[in-house]
Amino acid sequence: MQTQHSLTTSFMAFIGSVTDSMLTAPRAYPLLRKRSVISLLVLSSVSIQANACQFHGGRNFGIFPSFHPLQDMLSQEKVSLPISVSHPRSIDTPANTDATLNIQYDIPDGYQNVVITFSGSENVRFLEGVQMPVRGVSGSYPLKYQVSKPGNHKISLHINALEKDEPISFQQNIQVSAI
Repeated sequence: MQTQHSLTTSFMAFIGSVTDSMLTAPRAYPLLRKRSVISLLVLSSVSIQANACQFHGGRNFGIFPSFHPLQDMLSQEKVSLPISVSHPRSIDTPANTDATLNIQYDIPDGYQNVVITFSGSENVRFLEGVQMPVRGVSGSYPLKYQVSKPGNHKISLHINALEKDEPISFQQNIQVSAI
């Protein structure tokens, strides 16, 4: 059984020999010779175009059958999971009292230089800094804060990281009701 490459090579050799024999034909048939050469070139370009690339087309097109492992490798894309930071959407806390908010995080493979920082509205004060140390691929962090006045306030989490040297940045908010 010949491979696709050897069939194409054999066909091209045949075309070359036919072209050489037509070019050496007697001069009495110039129009016939010219038409034959043009027809041969058109036919050969069509066959070369059909065999150009084994990766074009649908699942059963080309050198790999539909369920061949190499075909599956070609069609699979690597999809990365997003960074997960979970916390309550809203909390109630007494004013002028130290409070703790538990923040859980999960960082999939492929992310680097992950930094999580906090900011709050005017009357929210953070007791242990505004940056969360990210240790390992998952964990929890007790965010300690205090609200100085009763009312509605906001705590924002800013997540920055690199994924395949591309910067990733997003923000999450927590509504705080101080009593």
